Amino acid sequence: MIRLWTCLIIWSVGLLVNVGTVSAAQQPPPITSENLFPDTTQGFAAIANVDRLRENWNKTQIGQLMADPVMKPFAEDLRRQIEGRWSGIRKRLGLELDDIKDVAGGEVGIGGILPAPDTAAFAIVVDTTGHDAQANALLAKVTKNLLERGGKQTQQVLDGVTITVFTLPPRTDALPGAPAPTACYFYSGNLLVASDNLPVLVGILTRAQGKQGGSLATVPAFQEVMQRCAKDNDLKMPQIRWFLNPLGYIRMVRVVTPDDRQRKGKPIIEVLENQGFSAVRGVGGFVDFAAEGFEIIHRTAVSAPGPYLKWMRMLRFPNGADYAPQPWVPRDVAGYSTFYCDILNAFDNFGWGFDELFGGEEFLFSVPSALQKDLDGGAIPKALAEKFDDTGLTLSPQAKLATRTAGKVWRIADQIKVTINGKVEVREVTYVIRKGTEKLLAYEEVTGIWEEVLRSMIEDPNGPQIDLREDLIKHLGQRVTILTKYEQPITPTSERLLFAIETNNPKALAATIRKAMEDDPSAKLRKHNGLEIWEIIEEEESGIPDIDIQLPSLGGEDEGDDEKEDGQARLLPHQAVTVVVQGNSGHLLVASHVDFLLEVLKPREKRQQLGNSVDYQLVNAAMAKPEFKVTQKCAQIFSVTAEQFRPTYELIKQGKMPEGQTMLARVLNTLFGTGEEGEIRKQKIDGSKLPEFQVVRRKLGPAGATVTSESTPAFTGWFIKGITLKQE
Repeated sequence: MIRLWTCLIIWSVGLLVNVGTVSAAQQPPPITSENLFPDTTQGFAAIANVDRLRENWNKTQIGQLMADPVMKPFAEDLRRQIEGRWSGIRKRLGLELDDIKDVAGGEVGIGGILPAPDTAAFAIVVDTTGHDAQANALLAKVTKNLLERGGKQTQQVLDGVTITVFTLPPRTDALPGAPAPTACYFYSGNLLVASDNLPVLVGILTRAQGKQGGSLATVPAFQEVMQRCAKDNDLKMPQIRWFLNPLGYIRMVRVVTPDDRQRKGKPIIEVLENQGFSAVRGVGGFVDFAAEGFEIIHRTAVSAPGPYLKWMRMLRFPNGADYAPQPWVPRDVAGYSTFYCDILNAFDNFGWGFDELFGGEEFLFSVPSALQKDLDGGAIPKALAEKFDDTGLTLSPQAKLATRTAGKVWRIADQIKVTINGKVEVREVTYVIRKGTEKLLAYEEVTGIWEEVLRSMIEDPNGPQIDLREDLIKHLGQRVTILTKYEQPITPTSERLLFAIETNNPKALAATIRKAMEDDPSAKLRKHNGLEIWEIIEEEESGIPDIDIQLPSLGGEDEGDDEKEDGQARLLPHQAVTVVVQGNSGHLLVASHVDFLLEVLKPREKRQQLGNSVDYQLVNAAMAKPEFKVTQKCAQIFSVTAEQFRPTYELIKQGKMPEGQTMLARVLNTLFGTGEEGEIRKQKIDGSKLPEFQVVRRKLGPAGATVTSESTPAFTGWFIKGITLKQE
């Protein structure tokens, strides 16, 4: 099954990347996909009307650029790649990307569903108003394709609607005993539905007939996200709307990922659940082209009502007041982001996740798998408690059992008394019971690793001998700024980054940085206009493990060992650090390259400052208007879209895009790559056919976005609103 989020992106782009014009949009009947998809849908996207979407896309400058004859070879190559990535759907359902475009007369919806903990499904719903002939022709074509592939066709009638089911030959990577894949269809009235799961298809049919509830539209998180975006959108129907249950989507990815390709060790979904990220119940939003006076306008809501536990507590972003670029920000940066973060609070809650990632689990004992029945019932089996007694880890009467993964992983939280320096203390302890092949395996979670790291930084005679919290973190303010720029000529490593954090005690902070760096053999001191700049020349092994949190990529779950592989890219492969003093305040500056840091430190006239650039002023003015409806914000983002896109464009033109290290290049490599970890894909687009970048630059306007932290009875979380302006 093609990964849902890859599919959603490719599906939307594929319907847009096409030359020519389209017919006038028809008014669809009031069919909304969220009322048809089940409440177990984990990822969802809908286009209100394909023709209208493409009409609006063609009104944008980027749409006009893609239709320009000079871009035709590139557009055709891109389209071929998109169609290639759609092949997973074509193999499963016999559908081509163009098939959907040709039969859609109204809304098109696509969704990934988790009908059971170990089952993932996929479904497409299409409103075919005015396209009955095309829909019937499509069904005939699909039938022919699937029969030629060896599918066996059966039909059943439910409430007067014929459901066609194709049982397909087993996939080559199927596990022994796995059910044969299926492709299911029904076409009733103006509704065409396809799925790879018959119960899901039947559920959609019964909801379409008003005979069954439990739709995605009834899910509280979905309602919260859509209502928050609709409030800002004056209740208008957006061209594209989407929704994602983050943890549910990760579960779905894990279900469809073969065991030999799954991340080894503790599953990332378990880490996220343990660290409180189930507080994020849903993410979704609206996207519109050529609307409200903008090239693109998008709205995203993150519903996170809580409770906030462990690592989730780190995400405290207070709304601030000052977002103007600092005088030292050059006007020629590609991107400028500034936000407010409670850094001290984040530090104080960092240890929870650190311990889980690096503390690991210590094996204790195994018990018969028959005890699972009690665990599934929510009780600690007597035989399990006795086994703890035998190992000297007696469970207290207050021990609490909770399920982590149904039928697979359980957690026992307890408290024990320990004597430290003659003083009795109560310490929390966690045991994990995992279902093995033949037995249940008991582990104790190893904690206190972060405390040990902090203590060693103070006490180790070979360490920096600093109190990280008191000597460094406490001196930091709450405003953080991030700059991006790309050095020319463009190469795969052209990206430059700089992080700036306000400090309320720059002199003390500078002294801490000096103490930490002066005995570090990998740090080189250079003086610059009275500043101490510490450049990290070569990274050495330290006692602190590198933090490598492997999240599922768009192509599937990460594979390989927990250990970081040689050559893995780091966020800042080079580092240059300094503290700039400005009276009683200042900034801690950390750059990816010393040359970018020195450039930022140069004195500059007002006209050379970002705040005085025309693009920044246009975007800032648009987002400051009353009709933009944003009065409070915790973050503001500005992007020179042409400069952000240029490195990827030039690398494509050079045939080196798969080697690119920019954020956009990484996303594209994930979308069009093989999904194999560490494998650099081959570029299939012939970049030599592209025109010079100046042709493209004229069609890429500046962009900006705001983020607001919200806590109201109707919505708690974050609301993001972004725009792209027309290039004048």
